[in-house]
Amino acid sequence: MEDAFDRERCTEVVCVGDIVGYNAYPRECLDYIRQLGCPVVKGNHDEEVVTPSNANMNPLAREAMEWTRNQLSEDQLDWLGRLQYQRIVRPAGSGNNSFTIVHSTLDQPKVWSYIVNANDAAGSFTRQFSQLCFNGHTHVPKVYMWNGRASAEDYDAQHNLIMQGYTEIQPVPGYKYCINVGAVGQPRDNDPRACYAVYDSDAQLVIIKRVAYDVAAAQNAILQAGLPSYLADRLGRGC
Repeated sequence: MEDAFDRERCTEVVCVGDIVGYNAYPRECLDYIRQLGCPVVKGNHDEEVVTPSNANMNPLAREAMEWTRNQLSEDQLDWLGRLQYQRIVRPAGSGNNSFTIVHSTLDQPKVWSYIVNANDAAGSFTRQFSQLCFNGHTHVPKVYMWNGRASAEDYDAQHNLIMQGYTEIQPVPGYKYCINVGAVGQPRDNDPRACYAVYDSDAQLVIIKRVAYDVAAAQNAILQAGLPSYLADRLGRGC
């Protein structure tokens, strides 16, 4: 957030879900997002902590969810439970440059399907009515495009992000874009740095970038909380 506000001069924030889960500061993360008053959509971990189902949860994730649930107040749980699955966001002063946010997919947002390739993205594009949609869920930043006939992945953007920790996307008029912003809390593409997106709605430019942070401190907090050590280990590997 320091990078977004101080370096990128962002004026608004949006959150594509999974505010809680795996890590040691669920109360603080929730309080921070709530005080921002920003548009937020529900992630599968947000839903799981409110309405336990154990669906598609491995034992470590389930243990982390149970711990997280016990850390949160009734007010915090109620707030998470009332989040929408998808939203249209209209940036201030940007005319008609509205965009969509969802945690998983637009065609089945409550099923928590994953978009891991262009074929997966195609189904979501059928329910996308804005040029841009930002999502998360896979913890892996990727860019997919729809030209009205077929879906394709932007491999140049992926390459730039891997090599430079930074990539720019200039949306082509008439195309739709599904942009996975990566993960701040637990990247899974072998880069432990936080990853997020910046959208300049006036210049019609999207940036995805990496930001270094004190991973060791986050790992130590996980261990001190009594959470599974594997969760701390994978944070350091970014996987």
